[in-house]
Amino acid sequence: MPQALAALATLLSFAPHGNKVELRLDRGSAELVWLTPSTFHFRRVLDGPLRPLEEAPREAFAMQTEDAAGEIHIRSRLLDVTVGKSGLMLRVRRANGTPLLLDLTPPVSEAGGVVWERQMLPDSDYFGLGPRTDPTLSLRGKSLAADVPLLISTTGYGEYHPGGGIYHFDFTRPDRYRVQGPEIDYYFYYGPTPKEILEEHNLQPGRADPWTVSSDRFGSWDSLKASLLRIVSGAMSAANAPMMNLAPYNSAPPELQMRARQLGSLVARVSPGTVGLSGFRKQLDAFYGSYIAELQDRGFPIWHPLPFQVPDDPEGARHPDEFLLGDEMLIAPLYEPGDKRSVYLPRGIWTNLETNQATQGPATITVETKLLPVFARNGAIVPLDAPNGMALHYFPKLGGEFFLLEGDIADYSQVHAAPALDIIRLEIESKKERDYQWVIHHAEKPASVEFEDKKYREVSRLETLADDCWFYDSAQKNLHVRVKVKAGQDSIININY
Repeated sequence: MPQALAALATLLSFAPHGNKVELRLDRGSAELVWLTPSTFHFRRVLDGPLRPLEEAPREAFAMQTEDAAGEIHIRSRLLDVTVGKSGLMLRVRRANGTPLLLDLTPPVSEAGGVVWERQMLPDSDYFGLGPRTDPTLSLRGKSLAADVPLLISTTGYGEYHPGGGIYHFDFTRPDRYRVQGPEIDYYFYYGPTPKEILEEHNLQPGRADPWTVSSDRFGSWDSLKASLLRIVSGAMSAANAPMMNLAPYNSAPPELQMRARQLGSLVARVSPGTVGLSGFRKQLDAFYGSYIAELQDRGFPIWHPLPFQVPDDPEGARHPDEFLLGDEMLIAPLYEPGDKRSVYLPRGIWTNLETNQATQGPATITVETKLLPVFARNGAIVPLDAPNGMALHYFPKLGGEFFLLEGDIADYSQVHAAPALDIIRLEIESKKERDYQWVIHHAEKPASVEFEDKKYREVSRLETLADDCWFYDSAQKNLHVRVKVKAGQDSIININY
């Protein structure tokens, strides 16, 4: 029998069993199992029966099947999956008919595995498949083996191939991509955003294994750049446990050592060697605690690649050398000799934490600094640990909030900021007793700072700022308000103009 026909099977009948649809073929076996209305698991073997696997739905929902001419439909409230009766090609659409994943060819046996092709829709892009050092995050035009076989498409879906062995993806043709792997076994996730896709992926058994960013014995500018690119691209692939060792930079020249310290200090699992950690990292303990919890609960990386954070901005894929730390701060590390680099800022207003200068995005700017370039997003609240409490940097004019994980009591303190025409309302719901200092950037001097009958006192110097006092920095146009909040207490402050 010709090789190309070896996998061509015909669907004889189908049988729903709870959340599973058994597909009875004249050759081989297949099944589709719904896990949520947006996630299903498809398995197929070309000969013989499938190995037993029981998967229960994660929530109760209705599934519908329909036998149509030449195909069957298997539907949830979000998706319509059609399975061709000849060749068993899958086509997945949203409930409104918008195409997502479309098989173009039936699978065929090749080189001890299986190969098939899928359509690349116009203007779609693809990300993931593991850490790399490519100059762009987009997979279009590339052919590569997948270190992490998780693919994310801007059309709104992800596909994850959990089987053992190596999967190879070829995106060199403009209208289709080719999948080659040991078996047909994949999870389909409908997002439509990358955050929602990774949240669905996080529900699969197992956790991301820690992986080493670089194995170089001696640090260099090339290895520093490669480490940055690998961590960012890995984050787009749910490779969320990078480990960076700064010991190879122990004897590096001072400039390289400084830049390695700045980058490595932003990696949650870092061995500092004698290079040490930056002062900025020491301010981020509470911030990291909250995002490590989000990583565990939702599967989001701590480093957010631009296509992850702003998926509707195609320019973001061209900048694998910058990322958002959480949702609040855009980081653009320097990884080459010299103090200059260009930085792409997506739409919104971004404040340089070093200069307090605000820039309207989208824009590409040049920064020159010996520090780590950090830009806070408009509407963000950035908590920074301080020796005498915690600073809450707020960047109006959008409202913002932050949930601070109090790890020792397994609860969250909450901070909120809400601006209006002539008032900014600041709220803290603190689960622990703590001194807080609000820092409101780009603010005018207020007429008063108060809440109900409590009046905050203005002081003339920042050094004299005490609890229930405020100071206005006219040079920076920043307003500082200090308040002590007891455990279980709510603090509300109105900034009146």
